[in-house]
Amino acid sequence: MKKIALYNNKGGVGKSTLAVNIAHALAKVDYKVLLIDLDSQNDCSLMLGIDRNQERKSFYDLINPHSTAKIEECIIEARENLDLLPNSKYEIIEKEFNNNAMFLTTLLDEKLAGLEEMGYDYVIFDCSPSRSIINSAILFFIDYIFIPVQLEIPAIDGLATIFDYLEDLRLDFAKIKLIIPNMYDSRTNEGKENLKMLEESFAGQEIVTSPVYRRIKITEATKQGKTIFEYDQEAQKQLYPIIERVVEID
Repeated sequence: MKKIALYNNKGGVGKSTLAVNIAHALAKVDYKVLLIDLDSQNDCSLMLGIDRNQERKSFYDLINPHSTAKIEECIIEARENLDLLPNSKYEIIEKEFNNNAMFLTTLLDEKLAGLEEMGYDYVIFDCSPSRSIINSAILFFIDYIFIPVQLEIPAIDGLATIFDYLEDLRLDFAKIKLIIPNMYDSRTNEGKENLKMLEESFAGQEIVTSPVYRRIKITEATKQGKTIFEYDQEAQKQLYPIIERVVEID
């Protein structure tokens, strides 16, 4: 079972959209995938057409010391081979993580025990764009980090703070397996120059993927509660090389 976090400490980079679409792409090629939404906006439910206001068990029930909920009771079947573990009451979840801060390195091992026995090939986290105690626990738990980055100078320069974060947690930089240039506009010189800068910054490391172009179809799919694989055949093709890279990771 491979555990992946889509993380960037900057918002607006398309992280949740990529998390949902990568998860669905893997599910469509017969991997069993669990998408865990631990972004404070809880957008994965919306993007998968699931009513966020419906009363249901969520990750909150797993961390709540007064709850006896089992993990299988908190998981929603979102698509064939794709399940979702949503969140609710994010601020209370964060408080409970703070209460358990001394166990942070193993906290999710305890709370998410049993996932491998449930047959998941991939567990994918959509993280909040912050340096938080919840994200720290996730980064201890996962095997790999994928970083979506918008092709703007501040966003590229901001990648250094992610490495600083990992260093503070004493985590190996090798956890970063993919940097995904997102919202790429090839019509502008700025876009082309920034993509080249990003690729040169990590030359020889083979972690920068092909870019995901800025396309209205991706936004339209999101608003309709669909993945790009359910909405537009042409737009989905740009994700194929990225999915191939994901599957190849050992």
